Amino acid sequence: MVKYKEKFEEQKVFIDGEWTTSSKGDTYSIINPSTGKSFVKCQKCDVEDTKRAIDVARDAFDNGPWPEMSIEERTKIFYKVTDMIAEKAWEISKLDAMCNGVPVLEHASMTMMLPAHMRYVCAQAKKLVEPKKVSGEFPLDQKVWREPDGVVAIITPWNAPFGECMMKLPPALIDGNTVVFKPASQTPLTTLDLGKMFEKAGIPKGALNIITGPGPVVGVEMAKNTKVDHISFTGEGITGKEIVQNALGNLKKVTLELGGKSPNIIFDDFSVDEAATAAMIGGYFLNGEICIDGSRIFVQDTIHEKFSKKFVELSKSLKIGNALSLKTNIGPLVTETQMEKNLKYIEYGKDAGATLLCGGYRPREGELKDGFFVAPTVFDNVSNDMRIAREEIFGPVLCVIPFSTEKEVIEMANDTTYGLAGAVWTHDKERAVRVARKIKAGTVFINTYHMLTADMPFGGYKQSGWGREMSEQGVEEFTQVKSITADWSGLTKWLMNVIISH
Repeated sequence: MVKYKEKFEEQKVFIDGEWTTSSKGDTYSIINPSTGKSFVKCQKCDVEDTKRAIDVARDAFDNGPWPEMSIEERTKIFYKVTDMIAEKAWEISKLDAMCNGVPVLEHASMTMMLPAHMRYVCAQAKKLVEPKKVSGEFPLDQKVWREPDGVVAIITPWNAPFGECMMKLPPALIDGNTVVFKPASQTPLTTLDLGKMFEKAGIPKGALNIITGPGPVVGVEMAKNTKVDHISFTGEGITGKEIVQNALGNLKKVTLELGGKSPNIIFDDFSVDEAATAAMIGGYFLNGEICIDGSRIFVQDTIHEKFSKKFVELSKSLKIGNALSLKTNIGPLVTETQMEKNLKYIEYGKDAGATLLCGGYRPREGELKDGFFVAPTVFDNVSNDMRIAREEIFGPVLCVIPFSTEKEVIEMANDTTYGLAGAVWTHDKERAVRVARKIKAGTVFINTYHMLTADMPFGGYKQSGWGREMSEQGVEEFTQVKSITADWSGLTKWLMNVIISH
């Protein structure tokens, strides 16, 4: 039996440097998906609360100290927060596990990397503040400067709450922007905790504002509001397209990291054991609730049958349980709705004629009885045109698709509206790079999966999004480019005299 704190005190939102309630006093409850029981209340902000937070951020950018502070001053605050994250990494991981059901050890594996990510972001921002001198064909003093966008609205998803927060918030803030942040309604606790860390570190009032509430209300206002200069969103494609439409009012900058249906390609020079492990790594991390999930497993036909047998064996061995248990490999899905969605797609797979090799049901025994669990599910002999192979399921439901040739698998891998990620598993380096280059996706792994590092850009092709996060590009994403050209040599005066004389 996993023991944890049953109830938390009511959470407040952070606006203008103060912790406060929603204007109407409305709240909503967060349910622990491992138990099906609510354990904390959060503020249910409305349009007026959102407008207030945006107004505060606007004033803080136009008149406050944060944008005018030196990069060294901002970095000092960031380093204080970095130390706090390192100290609280395990507590942060447990909070996220309680909210979204992803095993706590998987949260910890990400959280422990984030202090280094914070330091990396600070170092990249320091490089950006230095103007880039451009030497051209004329004797002009030409420099390219990077300046903050202004007011940045950030909306993050529920699958990796603290990790997703840290992909967006640090670069936005360190660049000198002011921020209004809305974490996913199901998983706001660690973002609110981060707000307390920044407050303790001494961030000026209004530079960071964190509000909670429903996306169709709060998120829509963030996208529509003309006082916002840039909105950065991670989530599903339909919502991303709505944000683009709502952002048209002032043509604000939009950064989108959307869905995926990533190909995980395994060639036959990998042993069956290696291949099955590769599929496990790609498919079940974060319960399969991750945008880069390797949910389409393409296996070369010469090892297909043996692979499927071994992969089912490994899938059945996974321990299903409470997200806070250190023994758990697969936790519950984030909500009952998400669980039901997965079960519905399992029925789609059966109806389409795919072969269900394992899973396909909701475990209800013992401690699992009230949680939102779906057993690890593997479909074999899947056609690439089936719904389970084309639509993002976001759960532990995986498709095995056999292929014969390199050309065939590249065509199938790219036959999707998405283009976020993919992977190639082979001991042939030339083939690995050749196939990786032909996959139409922003990130491709070779003989690994889910290895997203601070110094590599992350983002998608096609309907998987706009822009890039992480790396130097991720820090640049929250800036505007300004060109300043000066003539100290008298060239302009000489040209004017030439024009006038003729």
